[in-house]
Order: sequence, then C-alpha cells, then structure tokens
Amino acid sequence: MINRVMMYQNFLYSGFSFPDSFVKYLSQMELEDIEPWWFFCCASNYVDFWCEKVRDIYPERRLIPFANWRYSDDIVCFDGADISGNPKVYYVHAFASAGWEDRGYTDNFDEWLKMARLESAHHKAELEENQE
Repeated sequence: MINRVMMYQNFLYSGFSFPDSFVKYLSQMELEDIEPWWFFCCASNYVDFWCEKVRDIYPERRLIPFANWRYSDDIVCFDGADISGNPKVYYVHAFASAGWEDRGYTDNFDEWLKMARLESAHHKAELEENQE
C-alpha cells in the first residue's frame, strides 16, 4: 500500500505536521465511503495538482488541500501555518479570487470528518429519494 501521507512531503510548510487522527485515518487499508467527499491522496497526481494550484492561486495563505466535494471546486485544506499538530480545516472555493475563496472552517480534522460523514449520509439519502 502506498503511504498516503508521504505524498504530501514536498508540500508541507516548516513546522507543520498532520494531526495524528488524519495520519491514522489515511493509514487504513481502505478508506470509508464519504461520497461526495473524496481524498486527493487516492491518486498522487491529485495531491501534486491541488497543492501546486492552491499555492499559485492563494500565495498569501499556507493551505494544504486534502479533499474535495466531487464535481465541484470546493476543497478542504489544513492551515499549513499552524504548528500545533491539530490545525484548523478550511473550506475553500478553489479558483475564486483571493479574498473570496474562504467558506469557513472547522476546528480540526476530527470535526471535519464528523461533518463529512453527516454530509455524506444526507447526500446519499437524497440520491435514494430521487431514485424512487
């Protein structure tokens, strides 16, 4: 199995470290289905693309993108300037002009994962309803 966290090694800011819960979560053999959220580390070219793109678009921010809402430009990023080991997770509307990209945040990865699971359940329920 590819070490999913290692895919980010060229994109980390000095002093930043991923939260232990994120590392543990990505270390699972198979990631849970939280569709429509999708982790970039499922393919190294996505990690490279998004990390480079976010640095180009928002050079004044230190963002480390790790997932997106499928079929949209909405991504979630760690605060790469945070050296606490438990950084905030920012919701970012990628490709929006600088200053307009911010869509809020959660306090940490654990809180984001709770929200993502709830959003996934809601999304799947809506899809089921529409198929009936």
